[in-house]
This record gives sequence, C-alpha cells and structure tokens, in this order.
Amino acid sequence: MDLSSLTFLFLFLPIFLGIYLVARKEMRLWLIVLAGLVFLAWGKSAAALWLGFVLLASYGIGLLLPGAKEGKRPFWLWLGLGANLLLLAVFKFLLAYGPRLQAGLHFSGLWADLVKTPVVPLGLSYVTFQAISYLLDVWRGSIPPERNLLRFSAYLLFFPKLVSGPLMRYKPFADQTLDLNPSFDAIADGIRRLFVGFVKRALIANQLALVANSVFNLPQPLVEPRFAWLGLITYTLQIYFDFSGYTDMAVGLGRMIGVQLPENFNFPYIAQSVSDFWHRWHMTLTTWFREYVFYPLERRRLPWMGQQINILIVFLLTGMWHGLKPTFILWGLWHGLFLALESLGFGRWLSRVWRPLRHVYTLVIVMVGWIFFRSSNLTFALGFFRRLAGDASGLSPLPFLATTPLPFIEPSMLVYLLIGILFSMPLSSFVATRWNRNVSPKAFLAYRILADLLLASLFVLGLSATLSQSFLPNIYASF
Repeated sequence: MDLSSLTFLFLFLPIFLGIYLVARKEMRLWLIVLAGLVFLAWGKSAAALWLGFVLLASYGIGLLLPGAKEGKRPFWLWLGLGANLLLLAVFKFLLAYGPRLQAGLHFSGLWADLVKTPVVPLGLSYVTFQAISYLLDVWRGSIPPERNLLRFSAYLLFFPKLVSGPLMRYKPFADQTLDLNPSFDAIADGIRRLFVGFVKRALIANQLALVANSVFNLPQPLVEPRFAWLGLITYTLQIYFDFSGYTDMAVGLGRMIGVQLPENFNFPYIAQSVSDFWHRWHMTLTTWFREYVFYPLERRRLPWMGQQINILIVFLLTGMWHGLKPTFILWGLWHGLFLALESLGFGRWLSRVWRPLRHVYTLVIVMVGWIFFRSSNLTFALGFFRRLAGDASGLSPLPFLATTPLPFIEPSMLVYLLIGILFSMPLSSFVATRWNRNVSPKAFLAYRILADLLLASLFVLGLSATLSQSFLPNIYASF
C-alpha cells in the first residue's frame, strides 16, 4: 500500500486513526502492530512472511547477545547480520537478474515464478537496515535487548516509515512508545505535514514524471537533445519531490500517532558541495552508513588513502543498497569519487570558490549521477550522455499522433517545472520564519487560517490530479 493512494487516505487511515485516538493508551501499541500487519498484507501477504522472519530472528538474537558466552557473542551477531543481509541480497539479485536467471537455468512451475517475478517484501531494505542497527546497538551495549516483543514489532512494522523510511534507531522510537498520547496541536501539525507531502507528490512529482518517464522509459534514448535535457531536469526534480513528499507524509502520520520521526531532507539542491548534498539528501541513510560502516572502517583505516578508500566502499554499498544493477553501483561510486576528492583537499579549495560556481558544480555532479540512477542499463545511460552533448544522429521525427500524450508539447508543463524549481529552494521556510517573527498573535491566526485553507485546496487539487491519471507509486518503494 502507498501512503498517497486513495485506499490508504480514505479507508485505511480514517479507520485506523478513528480507533487509535479513542483507544486507551495501553492499547495503542497493539493497534500500531495490527495496522502494520494489515498495511503489509494488503497487496503482498506472502511477502509479509519474510519480514516476519526478519522480525523474529532479530528479536531472538538480540535476546541472546548479552547473555552469550564471550566466544559465542560474535557468532550470534554475525548470524543475525548475515541472515538480514543475505535475505536482502537475494531479493536485490532476483530483482536485477531474475528473468535472465530463469531463462538461463530453465526453471519451471513455482520456481520459475519465484525467480522471474519475486514477491519482494514491502520496505525490506528499510526493515533489514533497522534490524541491523538494533543488533549492533545491543552488541555495543548502547541499548539493552528489548524483551517486549510487541514494542520491538511496533519498531519494525511502524507503517508510516515501513516503505521508504526515514530510518530510525531503536532507542528514540522505543522511548516515544512509552507514552503514545498525541496532543491536538501534534495531530493538526501532522495533518498539515501529510497534506504538504501529498501535494508535493501529486501536484509536482507526478506531473513532472509525465516528462521524465516519457524520456527514460524508452528502450533507447531516441530523443532530441533539448528533450533529453528536459527529461533530466524533470527527473531531478521529480525524485526529490516524490521522495521528500513521501517522507513528509510519513513524518506527519508519525506526529498524529505520537511518534516524532527524524527529518530526511533539507533542501539538497541548494548544496554547495557533494559532501553538503549528502548532509541534506536521505539524511537518515547517510547517518546509518556513517555510524555502522564508515566509522568502523575508519578505526582500521589503511595508512595510505585510507579515508578515501573507506568513502568509496561506503558509496559502493550505498549504490548496492538501491539495487545490484551496474547503473546503481556506478551511481554510488560516482558520488563516492567526488566525496573522496573533496576529503583530499579539493573541498577546502572549493569552499573559497564563488558560491554560485560551487552550486553549479554540485548540481552537475548530482544530475550526472541521476542519469545512471534512472537509466535502465548502461547502454541507455551512455547514449543519453550523447544526446545531452547535442548528438541528434539516428533520430527521425514521429508523427503528431505518435507523440501524444508526451507532455513536453503542453505549456502547463513549464508551470510545473517552474514551481518545482522554486519550491526546491527554502523560500517557504524563509517567508514563514520572517512572518512568525514580525506579526501579532491575531495576524498569525489569520495567516494560519488562510494557509490551512490554501493547503486544503491544494490537497483537493492533488486528489483531482490523482484521479485523472494512472497511479504512480513512490519511487523509493522499489528499493
């Protein structure tokens, strides 16, 4: 189930919140777990069994770690980590190479279906990473093992963050579940944040996707150079508004339930370096890799270029976390290369460069990376670079009817593009901050009412847009 689907917004969520908010506090943890199970099983009930395995295995091994004999503790830790990583790797491999594997080995019957079209558990990447962080925190002694299976289940199955995060460590989540009693203000703020996220996805990301998908879903990059640039720009904005919008919805839902989820984005496209970009983009994933991969590697750093090698390892793994296809791996290494260069001293030199040039440098690196990330294969990516460079060879104009409904012939797309560019910058935050400082309580109340009415109107427009076109699932749900 997708948080912005009409089924979720008008069936699942009202029923859950209606029961949750009138229930006694001691029953709310049960309701969170039950909602998570229903959310999981809605479309892929078989896949939920795999997450059940992750949950029970991580819970059991967490209990064994503190009491195990000294020689056995590493065994239990590696068993828990290995089980989670192996399950994740198998599904990533089948997603990337399942059809080829089935064709090469000639599986038949049930095995052919399992290999060719694996039923991937919803949110597997996020669940396994949070299970791993829990086991490592217990191993280090940062937290005691959780003996309450219900509370541990709520952590892994918390449906707002189940599909696309944000990633959250166990302790801050568990501490908040001790008093699940959201205030009226928290519920109101949560609804606003939910609406903002939905509008970002429905009115910006999904409209820009009409162009981006028309370009990148072609079997070959047979588009004119200007349309290649338009496709790249729209995808750059689409993935930001899609992912950050989904995160906004998750954070808003958490607020309504009484759990403050961590922020995941901080206007990444205003970054002044690749390092700055990764302090603003998917911040919880960056924090996870820094805490559980980079710092342990740094403690055993090689004497020559050790830090740069560790950075490349981290971003190789970051690419593989998204998928085992060469395009994702190259995307990760591309970012890792520039982060390594910045750590060598290029970053210090860059900090003295004129600010707009730093911004252009960062956007170029990020947008080149998105070409690898979005392309179906390396051949497409390399051909796409040729189009961006102005190569129009091999193109033949299509008749008008064959191009519809390609939206780059519609003037409205320029409006969505302009809105996307403007709202990828912190203009709204700047205006709100200045307004809050300089207005009276009555003026602020009037502002709040008008802002809420505008947001509600945009939400209705987003619903209309969703109903008028085919549903586009959250991009990061596939990871």
